[in-house]
Amino acid sequence: MTKDEAADVVRDYLQSQVLGSREEEIALDAPLLEWGILTSLTTVQLIGHLQTAHGISIPHDQVVGSNFATIDSIATLLAELSETPARI
Repeated sequence: MTKDEAADVVRDYLQSQVLGSREEEIALDAPLLEWGILTSLTTVQLIGHLQTAHGISIPHDQVVGSNFATIDSIATLLAELSETPARI
C-alpha cells in the first residue's frame, strides 16, 4: 500500500465511521488526537478495520501517539509496514 492509498483509506474511514460525514475532508495534517477525532477507542477501531479490511497488522510497539497524530503520520506508518516482510 502506498502512502497516498493509505491516506485515502484512513481519511475515508475516519470521515464515514468516526465523524459520520464525508462533507468536509479532513486535512492530512489535522491534529487527530488533539481534536478528539482519534481517542483510545477510535484508534483501536481504526486498527481493527485496517487489519480486517486491508490485512495490515500494526505491532503494539508502533501504537504510539506520534504514529497516530495525523492522517499523514498514519499513512507513513502503513506504507512502511506494507514494505516490511511479516514477522513470524
